[in-house]
Amino acid sequence: MAKITVNNHAYRADLLVFDKDGLMFECEQFWIEMANARMRSISKHCTHDDLIAWTKLMGVKTEFRHGGLIEATYVDPVGVLAVAPPAEETVILAGFLVEHCGLLWHKARNLAAAIFTESDAGIDLSRALRPQPGFVSLMRRINELDVPYGVATSDTYDRTRDSMSRYDCWDKVRFVITPEEVERGKPNPDMLQFISEKSGVPLDRIVMIGDSYVDVAMAQAAGSIGIGVTTSPEMREKMIPYSPEIVSTLDEILVER
Repeated sequence: MAKITVNNHAYRADLLVFDKDGLMFECEQFWIEMANARMRSISKHCTHDDLIAWTKLMGVKTEFRHGGLIEATYVDPVGVLAVAPPAEETVILAGFLVEHCGLLWHKARNLAAAIFTESDAGIDLSRALRPQPGFVSLMRRINELDVPYGVATSDTYDRTRDSMSRYDCWDKVRFVITPEEVERGKPNPDMLQFISEKSGVPLDRIVMIGDSYVDVAMAQAAGSIGIGVTTSPEMREKMIPYSPEIVSTLDEILVER
């Protein structure tokens, strides 16, 4: 059992659950790298105008570079590219290919899956991953104390593993739960309920730490302890109805035995 202190309030927990993108790693650069990788793959099959239409649909702002190429400069944090789980993003892309490229559904679906796979492989994680303040030190502290922890993320298992391995945070990860393993994703309680069932840890002994209101809303819905981490005033306002425990950085979360 661990003692988690945040905002001078102490909680007892048997299991810690972390979100990944935005909490462990900065989102902005990762989203930009992902958008550019997607565009490189999509441009092989669509016209320039189609590609521009895709960026608008996904919440991606771009600029023209040399040779007429476009490059992502900003991704809307509540846009489709930022918030849609991989399976949903693939379906959205397939629908886009039907409308803009005139493909039959089965061909669009297969092409969308191929684009997703190719572009994912083209993301340079060394450029895309920048650890959030306090992430590395908190993981080191948790590992030293041998506190059980896992990840509940909208990202893929493989990318979660590759991301955390770069900072020596993977070896002790007990689980990674993605939307594919539950009926409903965040903010529904399904992920935490699944974790509780598999681990045997009661929901009220699980701490969920995330950078979005959907993380703390999920914790509230499940009857778990939710801790929000954000520097955004707008996100803080969205978190308040779901959790009283909101901090600016992971450094503000104290873990003890």
